[in-house]
Amino acid sequence: MRDFLTGANGAAEAIRNRRGVLHVSRISGRAASLTRMAGEHGVIVKRVSENDLQRMLRGADHRGFALEIDSTSIRAAIQSLDDLASSAAENSLIVVLDGITDPGNLGAVLRAADQFAVDAVLLPKRRSARKDANSMSRASAGAVEWVPLLEVVNLSRSLKTLKDMGYWIWGADICGTEAPEVNLKGRTALVMGREGEGLHRLTKENCDGLISVPTRGRLNSLNVAVATGILLYESRRQQSFFPTIP
Repeated sequence: MRDFLTGANGAAEAIRNRRGVLHVSRISGRAASLTRMAGEHGVIVKRVSENDLQRMLRGADHRGFALEIDSTSIRAAIQSLDDLASSAAENSLIVVLDGITDPGNLGAVLRAADQFAVDAVLLPKRRSARKDANSMSRASAGAVEWVPLLEVVNLSRSLKTLKDMGYWIWGADICGTEAPEVNLKGRTALVMGREGEGLHRLTKENCDGLISVPTRGRLNSLNVAVATGILLYESRRQQSFFPTIP
């Protein structure tokens, strides 16, 4: 499927991933930077007229460039849980999203997942924020290029499969055990639910335990992307993921 990325950060990450064809209608600072980057990574650059670019994008806004990609060929993608099983390490860490419908939250989760080297982000095909490739690229600042993203039909069944694969399933919940008191070593899956409403009942029932972020503020919850980042950090800290500073 052909898509066009019009965000500079997303286009840059796709070019680093050696994907796409860069169409440029006018030279701006960002277009020039992307053109240089394309040359360094072997990505084809085509000069086009403003009208041609407008036709390609069907009138969508742009800044004088667009990266044409095949949205079905992201190299970081995994096709199934079997693919994950074959590559998962002892301290494998994955994120499962239950009913996250805000694209901005999904994008921020993907950025955190990239920073903490998450092995995969799972989300249901229904009740999720996944949109077109350009929206995903913009919302995640290009992190979608590097984080394996897997859509699943049945979230509860997928959690059971993860258990069979040796993952311990922790559902984020305000009433859960505070994260520093939870053993997050080994294969770990963090399940993040809807803001305000939290995890769906069936999802919660399929978790091995509930985990919370210790807070001392007046509000009763964190933004889901912020909570995800904190729990990912705590997981990796316990797994001695970070280099020791002498």
